[in-house]
Amino acid sequence: METPDLQIKRIVLDRMARCSVCHHSFVPDDIHVISRKSDMWMMVVECSECQGRNFVAAVLNDGDPGEAQLALRRLSESGVKDDTGGLQPSPALPKVSTDDVLDMHEFLADFDGDFQRLFVRG
Repeated sequence: METPDLQIKRIVLDRMARCSVCHHSFVPDDIHVISRKSDMWMMVVECSECQGRNFVAAVLNDGDPGEAQLALRRLSESGVKDDTGGLQPSPALPKVSTDDVLDMHEFLADFDGDFQRLFVRG
């Protein structure tokens, strides 16, 4: 029996079988769920060949299609189109610096893997 994730991904693939940029066939692993609510799933479908991206909203049960359109618009506006039509990160985001990488390296050298402790507000 298929999981709900795989069922939704198959429905998306039935409607969007190929990349609109390079026409490569999508597979379920090309679809990544980025948000899940009881009435709407937000996904990004990324082509493994050309890295073209498409945002998809799956409206379930009594979900509001207008809310889905608004959520997709927000996702689209948070990035800039490159020449293939794919979305790239917003230029307002700072680039990762060498110092950032060194800081993370030093942090991970002593990190014990306890994410709960790491993210508990103190």
